[in-house]
Amino acid sequence: MFLIAVDEAGYGPKLGPLVIAATRWEGPTQSAEWNDSIAKMWEVMKTPVRIDGQLIRVDDSKRVFQSRTQRRGDTSPLGNLHRVLSFAHRSMGKTESNWQARLPRLIPDDLACVAAIPWLADMLTPGRWLDELPDKWLSEESIAPATQAWSIPEWKMTGARARLVTAKSFNAFCEPSVAGTSANKSDLLGETSLGLVASMMESKELDSHTHGQIFFDRHGGRRYYAGVIAATFPDANVRVVDETSRCSVYDVQTETHQLRMHFTVKGDSFVPVAMSSLHAKCLREIAMTFLNRYFEDRWVGHEPFQATAGYPVDADRFLAAATSTLDAQSIATTDLIRCR
Repeated sequence: MFLIAVDEAGYGPKLGPLVIAATRWEGPTQSAEWNDSIAKMWEVMKTPVRIDGQLIRVDDSKRVFQSRTQRRGDTSPLGNLHRVLSFAHRSMGKTESNWQARLPRLIPDDLACVAAIPWLADMLTPGRWLDELPDKWLSEESIAPATQAWSIPEWKMTGARARLVTAKSFNAFCEPSVAGTSANKSDLLGETSLGLVASMMESKELDSHTHGQIFFDRHGGRRYYAGVIAATFPDANVRVVDETSRCSVYDVQTETHQLRMHFTVKGDSFVPVAMSSLHAKCLREIAMTFLNRYFEDRWVGHEPFQATAGYPVDADRFLAAATSTLDAQSIATTDLIRCR
């Protein structure tokens, strides 16, 4: 059996990318069994472990991400995120030495879009990584306490992949079509999340598995997913198991796998989903650091530069102060600001 967990960061902001991340976990190859006892095995990863001088755990990204007042000696607010993701990096057996080397395999579908956005392109440009960001992955020795404490019998994390949806791509998806119809960000989240799962299932590592459990953190009031599942897996047989205010569950029979998909409110309380959330949060914060540095280096106008986190009220403050800079750099608002 295998498990894929999906979560996002940046669904609500007006500036910066929407990032959706997935992690893949593999268990006993021939097993078809899934129950609460198996799911509870991941709870061990909520136990704090000291890595690189800091206590860390796998939890909701908002709890792991460090504000300026929480760093306690860390030079970067991404310190604890980087520690957890270094554990993930080593657990998956990845060989890239640093973040910039990892990105081409982590966001392969979005490299061209990122490279085309001036305030994000340096994420991919050798020698342009920012000093204030974590860079090199921690060593096997550094993350050894977590490797020992967080071991899950018969299960192993084997992959991670993400989509980094720029504001330009976001707007292109949501804008009205020739027929006059338009999509919304809930559609974008659903389609991109399921597409990410489909991409991860192309791995030959899953050929030996017949059953999979797929977990999503559910957003907003959306309850019905059978249509978007069928659109993503057009040759699959989709059966509704349950559709409630808390959880929507579907059995999906593809040509090669029997899947059960769970869309759950507060889904990131389940550790594999939380691990995906941490990947998404770290990628978004990296992107926002590059965005802020780009504008700080080119800032003109009467108001002093003040970094933005991208959320609506703060984004409006930033955009009002950045008018002269946007004009000077000939930046199209549709490339920078999300339409909804």
